Amino acid sequence: MDGRARRFYRGRMPLHAASLLLALVPFSVQEAPPPAAPGPAAAQPASTSADEARAALAAAMRHQRGDLPRAAPSTLHGRFSVTARDDAGSQFKVDIERWYARAPERMLTRRREVVTGAATTQGWTDGAAWMRDDASGKVFDYSSQPETFETDLELLREQLRLTRLLLDAIVLDALVPRLASPRLVGRDRLTDPDGAGHELLLVEATAPDAVFGPAPDAPPPLPGDPEPQLQLRLGIDAADGALWTLAVRAPHRPDLAPLELVFAFHGSTRSGLRVPGNIKVFRAGEAQEMLALAVAEDDDGHLALDVDLPLEAGLFARPAPP
Repeated sequence: MDGRARRFYRGRMPLHAASLLLALVPFSVQEAPPPAAPGPAAAQPASTSADEARAALAAAMRHQRGDLPRAAPSTLHGRFSVTARDDAGSQFKVDIERWYARAPERMLTRRREVVTGAATTQGWTDGAAWMRDDASGKVFDYSSQPETFETDLELLREQLRLTRLLLDAIVLDALVPRLASPRLVGRDRLTDPDGAGHELLLVEATAPDAVFGPAPDAPPPLPGDPEPQLQLRLGIDAADGALWTLAVRAPHRPDLAPLELVFAFHGSTRSGLRVPGNIKVFRAGEAQEMLALAVAEDDDGHLALDVDLPLEAGLFARPAPP
């Protein structure tokens, strides 16, 4: 994405109003290739590049949480209007509410389709996956029939990967200590939804993979095998430290396309964390976004995407069949 300016769809309103969409389009006003995943960059003096990268990351952390460092968050909760497309290219819109716990890893998603009103609840608890039709109460056990529910399981695994990545993106205090060899690799220009221009500092680094995990058919690692690494590129506002983009590639997962998260409309949560109000997820090499999330607002205008909220013990429990 070096040397190009990104355009966004503008506008935001609460979840109970119209869906909020961020139009992920090629950089600049004219047609151009989609954003590239992290890759080789021109060499810079190592000490200067590393110092500038660390300063940019520090500014990004301060932009999110202020001057007081945060511990790695244990939970995430969010409410979104979501626009996505299926494998056939058809677009659909849903309202979702998601709860996520990092350790042990658990996730619960309540989903309502905007057009049909159909509602489901989907869970991932201790590695077991299930879905409930909320109208009938019927429960489908994905994990007991993986071949029958292969597509559903892969979609759920994809949502787990995205949620892990989002948690790192909105609390960089958890991600930055895991980064190795951060370096400034260039600068970019970005135009925000209100038409204001921003200079971005592009920081690249590697980190142990805590997002993608091993390929399903990968053999277990041998003693002494190096830990799989992710390649990341962060686009950080040179003026105020806002994180506008996060691209990630997993070289050990050639079965998965690199991803780029694109952020806009940063605002505060009830706890004071500063998070993006719009999030676009883009697969490298595709001109169309795979997912658009518009964060809901509460009655006081706080963004409904927060971390470390207490969760009830039984929230993630698989429901009993009717």
